[in-house]
Amino acid sequence: MKYLSKSELGTMLQKAEESSPLDHLMILLAFNHGLRVSEVLSLTSDNFKDGHLIVQRLKGSCKTAQRLLPNEAALLAKFMPIEGLLFTFDRTTAWRHIKKIGVAAGIESFKCFPHALKHTTAMVGLQGGMNLPELQAYLGHKSGASTMMYLKIDDDKACKAFAAALGA
Repeated sequence: MKYLSKSELGTMLQKAEESSPLDHLMILLAFNHGLRVSEVLSLTSDNFKDGHLIVQRLKGSCKTAQRLLPNEAALLAKFMPIEGLLFTFDRTTAWRHIKKIGVAAGIESFKCFPHALKHTTAMVGLQGGMNLPELQAYLGHKSGASTMMYLKIDDDKACKAFAAALGA
């Protein structure tokens, strides 16, 4: 599972803000709420009510209602359409934008894809002290097994552990 460090995420958000405020908003919403790219791209003004983002998650997941975070408010006010989609591009375009911004931010290209943002949300939550039921609810997972995947050790941690075992 590939995810960004907090530092990489910060750099990606900074690059996105510099190059395209709308891409910045897309990345921010995906990360802040652990959204899949299709969920982000399906957002309309109807998803935003009383300071909350309300989304029916895809792939059999639950509906979530999450408080909007302060770093989203100004961008949402700027780009919120009266009707229709917040983002008017497709998944392929979103993928290209995230890849381009990530690479420009100096992040390895294999980590620069939309779903890495959802994985990053989960890992930041776990590392920040969220327990599994809290994370499961936040990500909209129906099954705890979906959330448990974030407890698996990734390649980078396994390599570091092996190097430490060798005394390197």
